[in-house]
Amino acid sequence: MSFEKFVDENMIEKTKKECIHCNICKKNCDFLTKYDMNLFEFIEKPEHRYSCFLCDKCRAVCPKDLSGAQIATEMRKESPENTFKTEFMKNNYKLRNNSKKKSTDLLYLGCNFPGFLPKTTERIIEICKDMGMDYSIDCCKKPVYESGGKANISQVEKLCRDKGVKRLVCCCPNCYHFLKYRLNIEVIDIYKFLKEKGIGKKLDVVPDVFFPCSDRYNHEIFESVKYFIYDYNDTFTDVNCCGLGGGAGSKEPDLLEKTKEKMNAHNTESVYTYCSSCAGIFKNRYELKNVKNFLTEILEVKEEPSSSYGKNVLRFKFKNLRK
Repeated sequence: MSFEKFVDENMIEKTKKECIHCNICKKNCDFLTKYDMNLFEFIEKPEHRYSCFLCDKCRAVCPKDLSGAQIATEMRKESPENTFKTEFMKNNYKLRNNSKKKSTDLLYLGCNFPGFLPKTTERIIEICKDMGMDYSIDCCKKPVYESGGKANISQVEKLCRDKGVKRLVCCCPNCYHFLKYRLNIEVIDIYKFLKEKGIGKKLDVVPDVFFPCSDRYNHEIFESVKYFIYDYNDTFTDVNCCGLGGGAGSKEPDLLEKTKEKMNAHNTESVYTYCSSCAGIFKNRYELKNVKNFLTEILEVKEEPSSSYGKNVLRFKFKNLRK
């Protein structure tokens, strides 16, 4: 299955033809600002392709609907750099936990959720187990795709086919958005599933919400989250990415520090998000207080993002809750 059918086939060529050099993208992106370039100029500087966080704020503000994330990904595919480790670890995810048990609905936990939110992971697995649903801890292959490597989505397709899956229930917004149009089965988010089943507590707070990159500009998943809240504050509009996007953090530590400063400057009582990776970096790297994941709160699990990521993913690799 071709990934490219779901995106503009050549964003580089489109940008060359349609960019009007308004520089709105540069004004709204710390990465573009740092290197003093707009998207048209980015094309001429492929040496920065791995410094883009792939948040696509540029596309959200661009009058021509041009995407820096796609430009960076296309340049990475044209000239991949150090993709072996990501392909090796993620294409055939070494810490996966799957079974042969048939499951029409399958809880898809991804790879990061169990590492950062182990108690919530156990809780949602038990809830689904009581309904006869199996679970999968595996990688959706988005990290490989974004690195410029060859993403082997056939692993996910085979898993669903062998288990007789008709519907994939995703806890991770990255998994949801990456797989939704790439699989020949229905893909829904966990909040829509909980609403459908009448499970979960409605929150009695007005949360300050940090929107993960993949859901920031269409709010598909957040439309489901909204069922569990009566209002919210879109507080962090000046922060385009938590810092994990596109693997750019290792190239741009100063931009991570800038993100940390922006997040701390808001001085909110709590930070709510529905991405476990965002929650993890906020708590463990930026040292923010009261970082809350919506799923944890809705299921009334007493849990902060864990600092023992490696220990948690190893534990879940060998954990069997299917008996």
